[in-house]
Amino acid sequence: MKKAQEAPNHSGKVRIRLYCPEAQEGKEVTLTNEQVRHLKVLHVGPEEPIHVFDGKGQQFLATSSKVSGTYVIKQEVAGTGTYPYVGITIATAVPKGDRMDVLVEKVSELGVGTIIPVIFSRSVVEPRSSKIERLRKIAIEAAAQSDRNMVPTILEPVTFKELLKQTNHYQHAYLCHKAGVPLGQCKKVSPQEKVLIVVGPEGDFTDEEITAARTAGLMLTSLAGTTLRVETAAITAIAQIIGLLEDGFAKARTCPG
Repeated sequence: MKKAQEAPNHSGKVRIRLYCPEAQEGKEVTLTNEQVRHLKVLHVGPEEPIHVFDGKGQQFLATSSKVSGTYVIKQEVAGTGTYPYVGITIATAVPKGDRMDVLVEKVSELGVGTIIPVIFSRSVVEPRSSKIERLRKIAIEAAAQSDRNMVPTILEPVTFKELLKQTNHYQHAYLCHKAGVPLGQCKKVSPQEKVLIVVGPEGDFTDEEITAARTAGLMLTSLAGTTLRVETAAITAIAQIIGLLEDGFAKARTCPG
């Protein structure tokens, strides 16, 4: 891979970022009808450069060709300095209404790597495939807005029992519960280590789930002195875990992204 270059200064800052998973240097890409409409609404001129990102970590400078909706990718360019914490996974119950939309949007902005919807004994929502697809679209939009070049992965829903079979893949695994030790007081985490954070349903975990989690090696951690809603707990947990990274953000800023 060629070393990323800084974007040339045209008429100021490149103000548009679009998701193009097929983007490659020197390749011509066709935008979706929705993306074309977006550019028209923002009055993007025919010669104005834009950034496109592939969702896997690369960002490119692109300029329009003569064909409407078609852009030629000129070069890979450096990101803005933000970098996703791809080793952080949030496994969470799905709250009612559009609150899961907010959860996905905010943890995606923070830099989470993977989101797993989990079905607990007291879950009130079991998302259908159409809901998962909507959440994936929200994750893409959040990545574009927050200057992330990697889109978080949203997996298909699993049961809590199935999730616990995967805990040995992580160096740190936490279950958010008011009876636990404060998460902010846990030991530092290396940015290279994999972290799992589990957030339960509105009706809380059952005693059996708590026992099973402890048996699987999860550490009970509390987030606040108050009772948090599912989406608030997930966002708070991700923010606190990032705070535990050993100089994680400072190191991350040196990475292309």
